[in-house]
Formats: sequence, structure tokens, C-alpha cells
Amino acid sequence: MRKVIAIVLMGFLLAGCAPGQKNWASRPVEVRKNSPVVFIFPEVNTYQEATVGVLSFQVPGNMNREQGEGVAMLFKDVLLGKQAFPKVLRLEAPYRDIEEALAIGRKAKVDLVLAGKVSYALEGSQFGGGRVEVATRLLNVHTGNTVWYIEQSMDQPVAYPKSSTLSRFVAAFNPPDIKPSQGGPVVPNMLAQVAFDMAEVMAGAKSVSR
Repeated sequence: MRKVIAIVLMGFLLAGCAPGQKNWASRPVEVRKNSPVVFIFPEVNTYQEATVGVLSFQVPGNMNREQGEGVAMLFKDVLLGKQAFPKVLRLEAPYRDIEEALAIGRKAKVDLVLAGKVSYALEGSQFGGGRVEVATRLLNVHTGNTVWYIEQSMDQPVAYPKSSTLSRFVAAFNPPDIKPSQGGPVVPNMLAQVAFDMAEVMAGAKSVSR
């Protein structure tokens, strides 16, 4: 499972998501993870044996279609890894609205279809400022009803460098610090954490780790 997630994250790097930055779990600028907000959920979860088709995620203008496909692959692998559903397929057909998403799901003969959207994705800088906002809608292809609708965001506060007169004076007589080597981009790591949290919710978790 970890190997699969690593491959997916590497795909983001190759797609040019953003310049390399330190992993969210060990960055000097801490990432704040907001809990998933569940707007719609089944009162009785009768979908443990359902098959799920994951569509390409809709993405903002600063991301490309391949990255939307990468997010879909990430969610597919995490849903399988968390054993939220016994069978999860990747559906590559494009869609514009819920009706088209349902039609694709029926054609693929799945029970549920996952239509997701990355509403906001900002990589930030070495001083922080990164943020992602994700929404997922899991639809019953037989009834057209929404089974789950979940939103979640993650962000980094900006840690502005000191700019006092004394610090500028000292800096004038000292060479700048050599920045340590940075790891993977923070946005893909944020998306991976969101995928884990949402998969846990769909698998029946009442809460997720902070």
C-alpha cells in the first residue's frame, strides 16, 4: 500500500505540480489539518459490499487534467487500502455534471460512483502558505441519490521572516543560511492525507486522527 501511494505521489512530481518542498509531516511550517465535514451520510451503512467507480477529479485552473486523474488514482488506491469497499475501479471517461457521472457509473456496472473536486490547491513557499480544499460526492448509480458528501481542507500558516532593523543589520554582515534540501511538494501530501481521512469516514470511522 505504501509503495502504491509513493508511486502516485511521484506522479505528481513528474506532472510538475510544483517545485520540491519538504514533506508536510516534517516541514518547519506546520500543516493544519481540518477535520472532514460530512454533509451527507447514510444512516445505516449498507454499502460494505458495493463496487465503486472513481472518476477523474475536477481541478482548479492551476492544475491540469493529468493531475486530476492522479488524484482519482490516489483515492482509488487509498479506498482499496483502507478496505472501505471490496472493489474499486478507476473510470476514465470525462464528465461535466452529476447526470453524466451517474451514466458513466451505470455503463461500468458499478453500484457507486465517486465524483470529486479539488476546489483549491496552492503550494505556497518555503515560508508556508500552502492550502488545499477537496470535496467528494459518492453517488448511488441506481437511485441517483448522494450517499456521502464530504469536504475537507488543509492549510499552512505563513511564517514570515523577521524583518526588524537589528535582524537586517546582522544579516548584512553574515552570509545567508544554506537552505536544507526539500522533500516532496506539500500539496500532494495534503491530498494524500485528505484521501486517507475521507476513506476512513466512508469505511465507518466516527473520527480521524489529528
